[in-house]
Amino acid sequence: MEISAFKPYLILMGLMIVTAFALAFTVNVEMNDRPGVRMELPATLDEWIGDELRYSHDGEVNSKQYRVSELELPNIDPKTGEKLHRMSFAEYEALPHDTQFRKSIYTNDVAERVFVSIVLSGAERDSIHRPQRCLPGQGNSILKTEYIEVPIEGREPLSVCVLNTSKKYQNAEGEEQFHLGYYAYWFVGQGRETASHYERMFWLAWDRIVHSVAHKWAYIAVSGKRESDDTEDYKNKIKEFIQKLYPHLLLKDDDLARIE
Repeated sequence: MEISAFKPYLILMGLMIVTAFALAFTVNVEMNDRPGVRMELPATLDEWIGDELRYSHDGEVNSKQYRVSELELPNIDPKTGEKLHRMSFAEYEALPHDTQFRKSIYTNDVAERVFVSIVLSGAERDSIHRPQRCLPGQGNSILKTEYIEVPIEGREPLSVCVLNTSKKYQNAEGEEQFHLGYYAYWFVGQGRETASHYERMFWLAWDRIVHSVAHKWAYIAVSGKRESDDTEDYKNKIKEFIQKLYPHLLLKDDDLARIE
């Protein structure tokens, strides 16, 4: 049968999808403020030592980044005396102001570093978005996209999207160099986890239409350095790190009591 024979059905399906999303973001819904993860990052993960990040929003220093360990007061800029923030100035400018952030850098005894961030959406659905939108704007090239399965004790494996990145820079001698990195992420809602932006959008629309409720979604990212394009050892490092991190993200009874 020719494709043209299916055209009316394809048009109908398209209209149904458009209508569903239109309803999802126009009908009255109740906002559920309860996150699906703990909005805290642990100080240690076995051999990994964490250091929270803070940002200045002073235009002169262009949102300077500080580690909390180097600050006398964790929320005060030592240069200006102004309040420090958990998000950069660029993020503050680009995202709704009720978007919440937690960021830490983890270092082990061989000086490897892993950057972890949690972004929690606010009332607006554009509080979080795919990293494919922002990484190129930060000078990164996305070389490869794939999904890996992270074994987690007591449950089915966690699906995580991994981006291979490359960023060009000049060293002290002015020579052109490339920083090879990985960026692994997934999304967490109320009782739902997915590494797919499109699946997250589906569940976001589903909950609005079927249950008349808008849940807050969290976007969790783990990023670090790749040694070369010729090895995939970093995938095992991602899995091992997420296995250590994941239990700390689960909400506990006292967390739920504070939220409610």
